[in-house]
Amino acid sequence: MVESRGLVLSFHPFIKGDINILLAGRPLSKRQRDLVRKAKAVILSQGCKGETYWFCRLHCKYVFPNYDYRFPGEGKVGDAFLFKLFGMPHPPTYIYINTEDFYKRHPKLKGIPLSYPFILKGDRGGEGSMVFLIKNEADLREKISLLGKKEGFVLQKYIPIDRDLRVVIIGSRHFYYWRIQKDKTEWRTNIGRGAIIDYDVPESVKDEIDNLLERFLRATGINLAAMDVLYSEDGPLFLEINYYFGRRGLGGSEQFYQFLNQAVKEWLSQIV
Repeated sequence: MVESRGLVLSFHPFIKGDINILLAGRPLSKRQRDLVRKAKAVILSQGCKGETYWFCRLHCKYVFPNYDYRFPGEGKVGDAFLFKLFGMPHPPTYIYINTEDFYKRHPKLKGIPLSYPFILKGDRGGEGSMVFLIKNEADLREKISLLGKKEGFVLQKYIPIDRDLRVVIIGSRHFYYWRIQKDKTEWRTNIGRGAIIDYDVPESVKDEIDNLLERFLRATGINLAAMDVLYSEDGPLFLEINYYFGRRGLGGSEQFYQFLNQAVKEWLSQIV
């Protein structure tokens, strides 16, 4: 139990507050909404729904985690928009609202701003799903047909490399590790695609990323997410923001929840 001078309401199954409620995907009841209005602080799970988050955010000053830029912008399109908006270095990326938008801008696939090969990323999907290496026009037509007609997507410059850097943000702490792909036939660096974890990240690299992240995190308020960064001859390039991420690189779920509990305690100590 976290001692406080105000009511701490937790909707997280592994973080204890003064009152603990398990939503399991259900919308807030009237009683629960009333509790939110009375609470000094609200703690939510990573799997919370957008409508739940925004009700809590509008009726309680302090909500953890801060998902102001997750909803409604979660996904590859939202990530690309945020990186552009806040001037974060990223590969050349072009945003499309849906397939109709794409074909209106590129009738007969003319005027595409990237040369082959390039990356197509559907708005949703994890562990490298709905992410394709596009090698030619036929490939592009085929992969676009796999997207939902209303789904946004991005085209992104392909930078061949065998690893990326994952930066996990939990409260004020940042955790770093490389994801290295040893399989020469696989260009994706997701752990689910066979990449291995390497914790040997130079301090100079950590310092460089921390300097880039400082303004971005202050502006967005993000305090629980994993960010993927690609290193190339152009320096670090931010690829994606993952608000619901794997925990193997952190030592598993038990270790993750220890880090999370500590982050919440530090957060509460600053507001109550």
